[in-house]
Amino acid sequence: MSITNTNAVAKVAAVVAGLGLVAMSFASFAVPARAATADDLAAQIAALQAQLAALSGGSSASVTFTRDLTIGSTGADVTALQTWLMGKGFSIPAGATGYFGAQTQSALAAYQASVGIMPAAGYFGPITRAKVGGSVSMPDGDDDDNGGDLEGGAGSVDSYELMASLNDEEVGEDEEDAEVAGLEIEADDGSDLEITAVRVVFDESDDAAEDGSDNVHDDFEDYASEVSVWFDGEEVARVDADEFNDDNDWTKTISLDDAIVEAGETAELVVAVTGGSNLDDGQYDDVWDADFTQVRFMDADGATVSEDPATGIREFTFVSFASAADIELKISEDDDAINDSRSIGIDATDDTDGEEVLSFTLEAEGDSDITIDSFVVSVTSTEATGNDPDDLISALTLVVDGEEVATESLSTSDTDNSMESIEFDDLEWVIGAGETVEVVITADFFSEADSLDAGDTVSFSLGETESDAWDVEDDAGEDLADADITGSANSGAFDLRSTGIEVEFVSASETVTEVDSTDNDTGTFEIAFNVTAVGDKVYVARTSAATTATDITNTTLTTGTDGGGILYRVTDSDTATTDDLSDDVNLTGGDGDEETNTIEILEDETAEVTVTIFQINNTAEDDGIYRASIEAIGWATSDTTTFNVYDFELDDFETGVISLN
Repeated sequence: MSITNTNAVAKVAAVVAGLGLVAMSFASFAVPARAATADDLAAQIAALQAQLAALSGGSSASVTFTRDLTIGSTGADVTALQTWLMGKGFSIPAGATGYFGAQTQSALAAYQASVGIMPAAGYFGPITRAKVGGSVSMPDGDDDDNGGDLEGGAGSVDSYELMASLNDEEVGEDEEDAEVAGLEIEADDGSDLEITAVRVVFDESDDAAEDGSDNVHDDFEDYASEVSVWFDGEEVARVDADEFNDDNDWTKTISLDDAIVEAGETAELVVAVTGGSNLDDGQYDDVWDADFTQVRFMDADGATVSEDPATGIREFTFVSFASAADIELKISEDDDAINDSRSIGIDATDDTDGEEVLSFTLEAEGDSDITIDSFVVSVTSTEATGNDPDDLISALTLVVDGEEVATESLSTSDTDNSMESIEFDDLEWVIGAGETVEVVITADFFSEADSLDAGDTVSFSLGETESDAWDVEDDAGEDLADADITGSANSGAFDLRSTGIEVEFVSASETVTEVDSTDNDTGTFEIAFNVTAVGDKVYVARTSAATTATDITNTTLTTGTDGGGILYRVTDSDTATTDDLSDDVNLTGGDGDEETNTIEILEDETAEVTVTIFQINNTAEDDGIYRASIEAIGWATSDTTTFNVYDFELDDFETGVISLN
C-alpha cells in the first residue's frame, strides 16, 4: 500500500509566493537586458499555480465546452481545458493561463494521439469535445478542501469482494461491453472515497488450448477491441484493448472519472470487454482471467491510497456472437385452417392463384437481429399422371405479415421427382431481435385442363432438411449454426379438384333405450352434417359401415366391397368394435334429392345428411362405455356405388359417451 498526502501543496504555495516576490522585485527595475528573466519567472509562477490548483482539490465550477478552441483562443473554457490536460499528465509548462498557445496545442495533440483521434493536430473540435465529455471542473481557488466534494476526514476501504453475479461470463464476437468481473467496494464510516484508478490484468488461462490450439498467450487485442469500467452502472473509463499487450503483461492502470463511494456504503466497480470483430474458430471458447491487482482512492483529507484488493481472478470465455447473444430462429406452425388437410377447389380451365398452403411463424430469440438471405420450402405431390410438383404448381409466393416478399417459379427443367425444394433467394429479410413474424406461403395452381388431374394431392414442409439449406446471418455477419434454427411447420395433404364437396358439422347426439335391467340396452348415435357441392353437382353416399381404422387410407370407397360409402367408428371403452351394430343414412334437411345409391346435391347448394348408428347390448360382454364418430364421407359425380373419399377436418364429427349394460 502507498499513501500520498497533499501537504506538498503548502510547499508549492510557499514557492509560488516566494517567486512572486522575486517577480515583483524584477518588475520594479526597468532593466531591458533582464526582461527575459522576468518573463521566465512569470511563466514558472503560472506553472506552479497550475500545479497548486491541480493538487489542491478545492471546490470547482463546471465549465461546459460549447465552441471549438485553437491557437489564439482565450477564456475560462481554455483554462478548464488546460487544467484538465495537466491533470491527465500532459505537460503545459506555462500552466493554465487561459490562453491557447503552442504549448496547449502540443499537449492537446498528445492527448488526441493517446486516444486515437486522428489527425492529432491539437485542434479542439467536436470529436475531441465529445471524447473529453463535454464539460470539466475548473478550480475556483476559493476552497482549501483537498477532498473536493468528498465529505468526512480520513477514510479507508473496509472490504473488497468479487461480485458473485459475474463469474464465468462470455464475451461474444463483436459484442459490446460484456461484463466479465466486478468488485464490491465498501467504504468505512470515516470518509467518502473517490476511486481514482484501478489496475486490471488480463491473462489467458492455461486451459485455453485444451483443444490443441496454439492460441495460448495471444495478444489480448486479438480477442477484444475495448475495455470499459463502470461504477454503479455509470461508465467511468474506456480504453482500447491494445493498451493491454505483451509489453506490459496485459496490465493497465485505468484512470477513473467521478467514481465516488459514500462513507459507510458499498459500490460496484465492473470491468467490461467489447469483443473483437475478427475472431476465428480457433479463438472461440478460449478462456481468459481478469484480475484486479490495485485500487487507488482518495479520502476527504486528500490522502491517496493504492492497495491490492487481493480478491483473486474471474474467468471469462470468448465465444461466437451467436452463442453470446443466445440466438435461436424458431419455426412454429400457425393457422390450422390453412395447414390442415382439406380439399382445394381449383378451376377446370383457368389457373387458380394465391391459394394459402402453409402458415407458420418465425421468432428471432436472443439479442441479435437475424437476416435471412435465402429460404427453402419442400413440396411433395401424389399424382394420377406425372411425378413432379411442377405438374400442379406454377409458382410459390412468400408473404410476411401480410406483405409479399418474394415469388419463385417451380422449375420444369429438373428431373421429375415427387418432392421438390423451392428456394427464395436474395431476400435480405431482417427479423428484429425478439420479434415474431407471421408467414404464409401461397401457391398458384394449374387447371385440370393442364397437367393437373382431379384428386392429385400436394403437401408442404419446413423441417431440418429445409433449414439446413437456409442462408441466415446474425448481427455480426456470421452464419447461424444448424442447431440455432429449430422447429418445423408442415401442412396436411391437399386434395385438388375442380368439383368436390365442402362439409360442415351440424350436431351429434347419443341416447340409451332401456328394455329391462338385463343386458339388453340399445344405444343410438346420430351425427348430422351439411354437404355443399363445389364446381358442379355431386352425389353423397346413402350407405354407411363401421370401421376400426383411425386413419382412412382408401382412395375410393365402394358399397359392398368397403362396407359402405360413409365410414363411422364406434368404440367400446376406447377400443373400436363392429359387433352388434346397424346404421342408416338419410337426407334430413337442405336442398338435395335421394337417388338410388346417393343423395344428389346441385352446384353451390347444401344438403343436411344424418348418419344414425345403433349399438345393441345383448350379452354381458357388451357392457361398456360407447362413443361414435364419422371417419370418411364418400361422394361422386354421378349416382354410383364407388365414391371419392372425403376425410378432412372430421375431428369434431363425434358424439358424447353413453353407458350400456
